[in-house]
Amino acid sequence: MALAGAGPWESAKDSPSRQLLWELARLALAEQEESYERLDKASQERGQVLKCALDDAAARHDKVRKDAEAERDRLVRQEKAQKDAERHRQEELEREAEAEREKAERRRVADRADAAKRAERAATQEREAEEARLKADIQRRDAQAAKAKQEEKEAAARKKADEERKAKEAAIAAAARSVPKAQPALSITKQPTASMPRPTSLDPEREKEHQRYLEIHKTLKELRRFMVQQAKQNPKLKAAMGDMRRGLRKSVGQLREGRAANTKQSKAIADILREALTSFPEPKVSLATLIARPIQDVQAPALIIYLLNQFAKAVIAQFIKEAAVSPTIAEPIGTITVSIFAKDDYRVNGTSLIDILIAKFHVVCPPLFGIHGSESTEQGRARLGWWREEAGGPWVSTQSHQDRMTGLGAGYAAISLRNFENSRMSNPYPPYRYWRTLSGILNLPAGQVTDTHLVLLRALLANSESRFFLAYGESAKLLLQFAVKEYPKRAPKGSVAATLLSNLGNTMKKDKKLHL
Repeated sequence: MALAGAGPWESAKDSPSRQLLWELARLALAEQEESYERLDKASQERGQVLKCALDDAAARHDKVRKDAEAERDRLVRQEKAQKDAERHRQEELEREAEAEREKAERRRVADRADAAKRAERAATQEREAEEARLKADIQRRDAQAAKAKQEEKEAAARKKADEERKAKEAAIAAAARSVPKAQPALSITKQPTASMPRPTSLDPEREKEHQRYLEIHKTLKELRRFMVQQAKQNPKLKAAMGDMRRGLRKSVGQLREGRAANTKQSKAIADILREALTSFPEPKVSLATLIARPIQDVQAPALIIYLLNQFAKAVIAQFIKEAAVSPTIAEPIGTITVSIFAKDDYRVNGTSLIDILIAKFHVVCPPLFGIHGSESTEQGRARLGWWREEAGGPWVSTQSHQDRMTGLGAGYAAISLRNFENSRMSNPYPPYRYWRTLSGILNLPAGQVTDTHLVLLRALLANSESRFFLAYGESAKLLLQFAVKEYPKRAPKGSVAATLLSNLGNTMKKDKKLHL
């Protein structure tokens, strides 16, 4: 191979040094070419080795990938099988739970039916007892009237016989004295003065019970005066009383409609009363005078009784203020109220202190408890719960009075128709009290039914029919039929309240799909 690009010494054949230089250059070039060939060969061999190594690595990677994919598929299948097994297990548990729920529901339905039957039997027995008492009372009054009439006839006959005897004796004496004409004696019979009898309830037992609750209310007033005197001597007690009283009034005043609208207010009321139980254990008061039925005397901190009385007072005020305008607001107020008095902390040997609240109902709305009177007399109005604008002042207007009765009737229904079937606590004022109130109103004879009774009856029934039916079933429907169809016929002539009561049936039919 010729040396490319050789210098001028290439053609100098005659110079030995140049020839030597040329030979050396050619040898260097040849050696370089051999070195390049060796390098190329080594590079090719290394490339071949690397290619083989890469192919081997690729093969191993492919195997690892395939093994991983196989493992992944196995895990996916295993996870799917586990999920399927878990799903089947959950489905089986749900089926078992559903079966248990259905079984429990059947038991509840059966228990509810039994309870309804027992309640219906109790209501029937109570109604029959009420009718028997009413019948006995009517018979007694009829007998008294007949006896009075018979005594009057006998007195008149005796008087007439006495006058005839005296006339004969006078005539004989005159003839004997040859007096031509006898002067008859002047007889003046003094007529008895009839005093107006005090109105009473038809049932003497109801009247006795009413007076007992009025005594409880009087005792609570005395307790309030006692606590005011105690507060003057104890500044710490005075501050606590004021704060707790204001807290109760504020929370009761904030009660609103809505399922969860009163959680905060209910907790605030419970916390205040709980604090009162422990903060001031002294002084103590007797509880025997604060419960209508006789109980063994028990002492309790005066502060808690004072605050329960303030709570009851705020509840009554809220019924009058709010429920008179919107009767449905009575429902949450009644719910919270009964839940408080149902607590074991406010019971005496199992008897609730709710009589503190009921005593206030006896004062502001006596007709709820079988008390009646005439709306045209001072005494009658007082007996019917007619309020005065101020102590010793004029009576409130008819509209204001009827608004009060509406609010109080709705409130009483909300308290006395609570369902404690699923509660661990016992009902402090069971539904039979509601039935007893209705029977006391519906058993009034025509001459004693007033607009107050009609307005109150409508407030007791409106918005309460579902809870009434839950408690008494078919008996409730029969009573509603009588209340809206027959009872208004006993009302005074031209009574607007009677018309509104009669229309309640149409309202129930339209709004509640209840056909009477």
